[in-house]
Amino acid sequence: MFMPHTRAHSRRTVILAATFVAAVVAAAGALALRVSGNDGAVLLSGASYTEGVAGTYQRINPLYASLNDVDADLSALVFAGMVRLAPDGSVIPDLAELPEISEDDRTYTFTLKDNARWQDGQPVTSRDVAFTIRNITDPDYRGDPALTEGWLGAEVETPDDRTVIVHLRQASAPFLARSATAGILPEHLLGSLSTAELENAAFNSAPVGSGPYRLESVDSREAKLVANERYHLGRPGIERITLRFYTDYATAQRALTAGEIEGLLVRDQLTVDQVSTLEQVKGVEVERLQRSSLVLLYLNTSSVMFQDARVRRAFSLAIDREELVQRVYPGGATGSSSPIAPGTWAYDETYEDTRPDIAEARRLLEEAGWTANAASGILSRQGSEFRFTIRVDNDAVRVAIAGEIARQLEQLGVRATVASTTFSVLRRDFLQERRYEAAVATWEQGPDPDPYFGWHSSQMGSAGLNLANFEDAVVDELIAQGRTTNDHDVRLESYQQIQEVWQELAPGVVIAYPQFVYIHPQWLKNVSAGVLFTGSSRFTDVHLWRR
Repeated sequence: MFMPHTRAHSRRTVILAATFVAAVVAAAGALALRVSGNDGAVLLSGASYTEGVAGTYQRINPLYASLNDVDADLSALVFAGMVRLAPDGSVIPDLAELPEISEDDRTYTFTLKDNARWQDGQPVTSRDVAFTIRNITDPDYRGDPALTEGWLGAEVETPDDRTVIVHLRQASAPFLARSATAGILPEHLLGSLSTAELENAAFNSAPVGSGPYRLESVDSREAKLVANERYHLGRPGIERITLRFYTDYATAQRALTAGEIEGLLVRDQLTVDQVSTLEQVKGVEVERLQRSSLVLLYLNTSSVMFQDARVRRAFSLAIDREELVQRVYPGGATGSSSPIAPGTWAYDETYEDTRPDIAEARRLLEEAGWTANAASGILSRQGSEFRFTIRVDNDAVRVAIAGEIARQLEQLGVRATVASTTFSVLRRDFLQERRYEAAVATWEQGPDPDPYFGWHSSQMGSAGLNLANFEDAVVDELIAQGRTTNDHDVRLESYQQIQEVWQELAPGVVIAYPQFVYIHPQWLKNVSAGVLFTGSSRFTDVHLWRR
């Protein structure tokens, strides 16, 4: 057993039948191989796929992947975790089976699969898992703070090569989705390095993982990967994947149009003309993949103007999300009033109906004491007009959202002024100090629906992330219930109720979940990324891709 912050230093048979004359190969266009795997024989296509990415690699290492989008993409292809995320965010087996969990929800017992192998042929063992966790929690680790937080204080036992027992400080249902999915590193190759040395190790340019693809080569221009014949979920159907590096998305889009690459995930906001240009590229499929992050109008419940839940609910009812999305998001977004991402396992489809209800919004405002001036039409209460400021950073899309919200609220007799500034000033001077009335911002929900950090009352004040200073005993209880049990039905019921209460109390007005545009060739089959928790989530089921 070890406590983090202390430092201690069945092979499946692959049958390849490949005797083809050159003429047959040329006519077929791709080499078809029969492979035996865990689930029996499957048809393997020798196809190759080239995708463009903006940026270049720095460290192909899952412990540092969150610092660089290209590193995250490559790490998703090369490495594997004990468990992984399904397209809807639920947790499914990866290197290990789903764990046995103790009655107090604090102890997780993982059993590694007997066919889990490193790409050099060595078995993946519990020592590799323990080694990875020690590095994540080492004081010298300078990677993802959220990853460290998920493992901090955990006790880890490795009674044998295939068993990993994790004892958490306290029950934490989000642990599986947020922490246990971390890519595992090979102790037999890196065990002699300190955490500080690991950050810039030569390994990070020539990694050995246990994921679906093995890195063949990488330079400043591109990374070439080949299917991992030892992959524990079965050899991938696309034999080769190349990620080609470009300085920015505009350059990558030109390369796509010119036929230099076959696919591209566009993380930038696109114009209508840019989307149209991409859709005209011959032989490609243009998909819009919804993200788990949401854009919302925070309403500071400490502000006199927004202390009344009826006012906040009126705002939510008045916003025409469909119209806003059409005006602001030509690349696409999913309008929703729910704080839990559509397409995820905890989402309640009730909130897909985002049609505004102006009559009900006006009724609620009147009930709250706001009446319209006969001459100006502006609402007032006790002699004060309903005027407020929407704070926003200088991001063009969020500024446009704030402007559209202000425009739509005019029909209620409400006057909002938009004030933009740099993100750092918005965060430091307004959001963190809660010196604002309303603000448009983005919340990164991540793979687990637990809303504790954003909406539990313990996170009020400048030290927390409950930016609306929202406090409700019922919501607190539901949040606590959902994050301290691994009972799926109990968690689901908790989050269903949270979404219901949210509609009534409206501590924020959820506007939409933005989408990324993903372009890939029409011949590429089985692309089912689901919700994008990160950009690299598009590779969730990459081993199932086929020609």
